[in-house]
Amino acid sequence: MMLEKFSLHNKTALVTGASRGLGKAIALGFADAGADVVVCARQREALEDVAREISQRGRKAWVFVVDFSRIDETANFFDAVLKATAGVDILVNAAGTTFRQQAVSFPPEEWQRVIHLNLTVPFLLSQHFAQACIETNHPGKIINITSLLSEAARPTIPAYAASKGGLSALTKALAVEWAPFKIHVNAIGPGYFETELTQSLVKDDRFTQWVRQRTPMNRWGAPDDLVGAAVFLASAAADFITGQTIFVDGGWLASL
Repeated sequence: MMLEKFSLHNKTALVTGASRGLGKAIALGFADAGADVVVCARQREALEDVAREISQRGRKAWVFVVDFSRIDETANFFDAVLKATAGVDILVNAAGTTFRQQAVSFPPEEWQRVIHLNLTVPFLLSQHFAQACIETNHPGKIINITSLLSEAARPTIPAYAASKGGLSALTKALAVEWAPFKIHVNAIGPGYFETELTQSLVKDDRFTQWVRQRTPMNRWGAPDDLVGAAVFLASAAADFITGQTIFVDGGWLASL
């Protein structure tokens, strides 16, 4: 009976950034746990591949190609999702981007782009999700993907660090405000993960050596390492948890 609380059967999840990396792993993990999944990103072909993998697991999949660079796109997108699915139980804000340059010469347009996609879009999607939950008196789960960079920093990524720190604070703010409506808002803070977006760092022998030395488990994370925490936070097993961040970092933050 206890394990049933971890099941996502009869749930519908929306995962942004689901065409690759962490978002893809979470989307497939949700399908394995019994959920139907809406996958969205900018790359249709990659999304179709993920949708096929979800269907092979016996679950429904919906594909939405969306570019969140325009603020008004979030409302149109979410309305379309609700029409297609008749309701969403779980929202995972996994889409993100970065830009690397010294802060003293960091381009303002890149600052705005990173902040918009990593912080503003998760807020707007969470807002639409909460409005739908409140209107229908339906509980919901929101999971934001933050980062170690919400707690610590390295040079050349000021916008990314600011956006993830802001998303961490936003997670707490929304959790407190929406708790009366049974909307749980939590976050997962990945450590250093090997994905398509981090390939340039993975291939840098000096950087990889630093990651391994700094991480007690002595390796980069793999996308599947995030799935257990995501399924847990999305499930009934986490019904008394809100406003929290689970760091999946191989012990990085625990180590001096």
